[in-house]
Amino acid sequence: MLPVNPRELQKQLKQLKKLGVKMDQVENAKAVYIELDNKKIVLENPEVFVIEFGNQKMFYVLSQTIREETKPAVEEPVLPSSQTALTVSEEDIKFVAEYTNVSLEKAREAVVKADGDLAKAIELIESEKSLSSKSSKH
Repeated sequence: MLPVNPRELQKQLKQLKKLGVKMDQVENAKAVYIELDNKKIVLENPEVFVIEFGNQKMFYVLSQTIREETKPAVEEPVLPSSQTALTVSEEDIKFVAEYTNVSLEKAREAVVKADGDLAKAIELIESEKSLSSKSSKH
């Protein structure tokens, strides 16, 4: 129920109609939900009006009972890198092997260990080389 005199409302509706504005009430609306990222706003037993002007529609909602529901944070499960399927192309392995001058098997191990990141795989091999060259000098 609008807090307006019914006669005054009828008069205003006639004026709006002359301007090409159409207004209808949505009957028997039980609730209106507005979903946000972190919460939901619920308007219970609302009065809903549809106002049409040209090709646009506007909804006017009145409700005495408004409540907010917080949404639980939904976290997507993250699989550890050992459980994710990693596809490494032979071309990538050959590139790493040639660039670092190591065997294809060593290159493959480094690429898998680096989760497919070629630059990281090369760094792993190079750091391994520098460690082994330091230990062989002692």
